[in-house]
Amino acid sequence: MPDPRLLVSVEGEPLEHAVLGLLTRIEVRESDADPTVAALRFNCAQSPEGDFSPVDDGIFTPAAKLSVDVEVPGGSTTRMFEGYVTHVRPHFETIESNSYVEVLAMDAAVLLHAEERVQAYPDATDRDAAEQIFQRYNIPFVGEATDARHEESRQLLVQRGTDWEFVQRLARRNGFVCYLDPDPQTGAVTAHFKPRALEDTPQPDLTILREAPNLTWIDLQAVMTGPVRAVGAAIDPIDKRLVRSDGAAKAPPLGEALLGGAVEGGLKQAGATAATALLRDPAPLEAAVAAEGSAATDRALSAVEARGEIDSTLYRGLLRSRRPVLIKGVGRAFAGVYYVRAVRTTIDEGVMRQTFVAERNALGLSGKEDFGQSAEEVPAS
Repeated sequence: MPDPRLLVSVEGEPLEHAVLGLLTRIEVRESDADPTVAALRFNCAQSPEGDFSPVDDGIFTPAAKLSVDVEVPGGSTTRMFEGYVTHVRPHFETIESNSYVEVLAMDAAVLLHAEERVQAYPDATDRDAAEQIFQRYNIPFVGEATDARHEESRQLLVQRGTDWEFVQRLARRNGFVCYLDPDPQTGAVTAHFKPRALEDTPQPDLTILREAPNLTWIDLQAVMTGPVRAVGAAIDPIDKRLVRSDGAAKAPPLGEALLGGAVEGGLKQAGATAATALLRDPAPLEAAVAAEGSAATDRALSAVEARGEIDSTLYRGLLRSRRPVLIKGVGRAFAGVYYVRAVRTTIDEGVMRQTFVAERNALGLSGKEDFGQSAEEVPAS
């Protein structure tokens, strides 16, 4: 199978062939909550004057803009990473050919995390505040509406911490994810603030122990200990009343039925009285409490997890995080739609590997699955 092709650029300019020829390994980790990070390893080449390339070439300066494009055989070129240099780590040994340098980079979250601030957002929703934060960095923003409006005369929304910490907190309490994603074709980075994309068109099937397999291995786990619901209450200091959340789930079941009923029923039959968690210090607004309770319930119900490794010689294209995928060949209970939470992609000496973490909130099939988007084997050239 042909090797994947790489294009690494710094400040918009592709690395010179001499430097790119020293690149032996690249790793990109992406998820729906943490910053996307990249690690590049270069062999070190010493000049007669004692300088080492690329360490002493002045390429990887603090916060230099770095991008990585990958073209998988049979697929199109994809912008896998767009971010900024954060670390340079040379490693030297007595055998000079074993010396190398690692260059680490992080997406624009590194800019949002550089400064702690105290900032008020009067008469704003959580979405409004998130949009204002990304506007500070001229990052295009795509966000969905959040229910609660924090009126200045009732409960002022105040940030204490870094911008990245604050937008993640706002996302989590609304059941959203917040991440930065480069457009696969143009590379332009956009900030996303929205619920998980559970109902998007799934990526090509991940298959094992069936015709046209493309998984090397897969581990699955269903956690059946609870809690399966989060409830909470707070006192509205203006209206002088108690506001509550019953923790109703919002996310659709990715299977036959939400796992919570079966888990709580089994625990009660065994002697437990409930499988419930309590919210800690929710915002004392009715809409905010309700949203936070539903968000915590949806997280608790995502208790079916899949971890696996893709055979990249058989899977055309790249698996990406933050999108659904269909998994088959793992039996009736565990087959179906999963949400891909995180993906780790490595290209080591020209060989690509992908490992992933995916999850769902149900077992069994819903009957709506559209299996058959099987990735084709790439013919050898």
